[in-house]
Amino acid sequence: MPKKPFDERRHAARKLWEGQVQLLPLIPKIPVLGIEQVLGQDLSEKGLQVQSKRALPLQTTVLIEMHIPDCQQGIQVMGAVSWISPATNNQWNLGIEFSDVGDSARHSIRALLEMDELHCAESQTVVANCR
Repeated sequence: MPKKPFDERRHAARKLWEGQVQLLPLIPKIPVLGIEQVLGQDLSEKGLQVQSKRALPLQTTVLIEMHIPDCQQGIQVMGAVSWISPATNNQWNLGIEFSDVGDSARHSIRALLEMDELHCAESQTVVANCR
């Protein structure tokens, strides 16, 4: 069996996806950090990779809103930081594992992964080429 070039631990199909994401860290007993605009880079049904200016601690719970063009509401899910690695220009790559995904959000994420069209659940609008 050929050796893998790196330690791949993800088990869900993922897709290279670049999009605007808002992160709201929910850290108890720490002053509110506020919403941060980050770049989503890699999406699966189980989680998302983002590039952030903040290095959030592992297991930090975050509220995530992924913005999809032409959709009135973004895709909202809860998750937790599962890994961190340095990126370029004083940025950090954060791996976020989803923990609470509603039916509408799950449908929208599956649509992004399965095709180049996303049917916005709240309006039935079709968005083409969501990559």
